[in-house]
Amino acid sequence: MKKFAFTILLVFLFSIPTAFADSWDDFTNIDRAWDGQKTITNQEFEEVIDKLEENKEKKDDKKFNKLLKKISGGGNSLHPEMNVKNEIQELKLSESFDKEVLLNTPVDLYISGKILEKGFYKVLGEKNKDNKIEISFYQSQFLKGKIEATETSDDFGEQEINFAKIVEYNDSYVKIIYGSIDFNAFAFIPLVK
Repeated sequence: MKKFAFTILLVFLFSIPTAFADSWDDFTNIDRAWDGQKTITNQEFEEVIDKLEENKEKKDDKKFNKLLKKISGGGNSLHPEMNVKNEIQELKLSESFDKEVLLNTPVDLYISGKILEKGFYKVLGEKNKDNKIEISFYQSQFLKGKIEATETSDDFGEQEINFAKIVEYNDSYVKIIYGSIDFNAFAFIPLVK
């Protein structure tokens, strides 16, 4: 029995190389494998690449339009400047916007003979035509008061360039400090008791 199994194993081992011999004959013509290929010029290659990129752009546009449809509902806006296909324009901020600083006044103050109630104010410091510094207090677009300030080279130890703060001075006055790129200033404002 062992002889019979050994004989079958030997026959099997010697038959394997002969079974694959036909496939080894195919490698003799490897040198001529590229003979039937067409050569492609650089211009043809570029045209194919451009066509592929054009298809990709169409696909991206389709995806973008689908996103716009989800966001805007797919219709046109009644206002042409709000059309979803318009490019978003960069907002240009006025120079005065950079100089405006938000200030919280925790107490009522006398400014220009009027009472400036405690609250939040946009503070804007400007030099007038007489080269004097005026600090204006705004709520929304309404001017609530204006004071004259004294220019100084002191930055009051502030880390920011544009700042405005109210500092306690004594029982009757507070000191407002203001800083911008153009100048630093301070003023004393009477308190309402």
